[in-house]
Formats: sequence, C-alpha cells, structure tokens
Amino acid sequence: MARPASTKRPPPRPAGEPARPRAAAASSSSDLLLATAERLYAERGLDGVSMREIAREAEQKNNSALHYHFGSKEALLDAIIRLRMREVDALRNAFLDACEEKGLDDLRTAVEALVRPLAHGLLAGRPDNYYNRFLAAAQIHPDIDLAAHASEESQRGFRRVYARLERALPRLPSAVLSQRYLTGIALVTFSLADFERIRARKARERGGFDMQRAVENLIDMIAGALAAPVSEPVRSRLDGSHTPTRLDRRAS
Repeated sequence: MARPASTKRPPPRPAGEPARPRAAAASSSSDLLLATAERLYAERGLDGVSMREIAREAEQKNNSALHYHFGSKEALLDAIIRLRMREVDALRNAFLDACEEKGLDDLRTAVEALVRPLAHGLLAGRPDNYYNRFLAAAQIHPDIDLAAHASEESQRGFRRVYARLERALPRLPSAVLSQRYLTGIALVTFSLADFERIRARKARERGGFDMQRAVENLIDMIAGALAAPVSEPVRSRLDGSHTPTRLDRRAS
C-alpha cells in the first residue's frame, strides 16, 4: 500500500538566510538561453537555427522559454547584440582611460582600442568565445542593422577612438577617414571571426595558433590602411575635378 502524501510543511528558513528569489532563477535561465543562442547562431548562421532548437540545446524543458524571456527572434538577437556591445564598450573605455593616464595618443594605440576589446575573449583563451562569429553573421545579414541596436551609451568608446584617429591623421580628408574607419571596423569584425574559427578548429585537431601574433598583426594592418596616402583619383573625386569615363557612365 502506497504511503499517503505527507502534509508536513518544510521547516521555516533560519533568520537572516535570504530566500532564493525567482528573479535570480529567471535571470540564470535567460543568460543560458542568450549564450546558447549566440553559440548556435555563430556556428550555423542567423537563419540556420530555430527557436525550438535553441531551447532544446539549452536544456529548457519548456519549449516556450525563449518566447517567455524574449518574445521573438528579433528581440533575442537584439538582447545578444546589446549585451555584448555594453561589455565591449566597457573594455574599450577602460583601455582608453589607461592610455590617457600613460599619455599615449598615437595612431596604433587608437587602433588597439578598436581591436583589443573585441579580441578580449580570444586573447584570454576563453573556450566559450563565439561573439566575433556571431557579429560577422549579423554584419552580413540583409535584415540586421547593427547601428539600430546600438544605444548611445554603448557608442561612447567608438566616438573616443574616432576622435583619436582625427588627431593622429589631421591631413586625411574627413570623408576619407570616415570611409576608412567603417571599412576598418568591417575588416576587424571578419578577421576576428576567422581567428575564432581557426582556433576552434585547431583545438579540435590539438594544434596551436598564435592568437597574440595574429591580433598584433591585424592592428598593424588596420593602422597601415588608415594612414595610407590618398591617391590622385580619390582626391579628384573629393574636389569634383574627376571627369567621368565611359566605364563610370555605365556603372551609374
């Protein structure tokens, strides 16, 4: 004969012992879902994984957990982007603060401030670093506008870097600097994503990869590209003296 269910209540919590709030459990669940979604999106692309797969991979018994926490795929992507942007901006501003204390205001330092915060997880050897691949996937997705997900606060470090570049390259026309800067960010994004992939593959093969050298070389490359001489064709475009060719007319 089965024993009747006990009606005895659990003993009261000792005085001073805090209750485990439901909010903490909810936060832990949402953090796990964010990390799992970032990893799967990085590995398979933003259109290569379903919300159900993310919940299952995160070992969520409730298939509607993602919708409960985030509401939609768009909100989930927004949460990942905003979280990482805040983290990267904090690292970037801390790096810039340290540079200011040391009186460093040269071009390479400005580029380091652009690259190192994004490479932080790679240089620290974190095995769970997927953000660069996720960011690269978001960058090329036709429906994702990363700038639309960025808060004004999370852009402070970028603005400080750009101001340093203007001081380091005073003779570079503003339109050229702006274009080179945006192209440089794209190069950093896809290069770090590639480094991330290479390291993951090397780890599976038990091979080595000199991440420090790769990142330092990337910084050198970006600095060199930013400081490259402005060619005569580009200058003629800037001052309006360019004469359209037959090829230009076809392209337009």
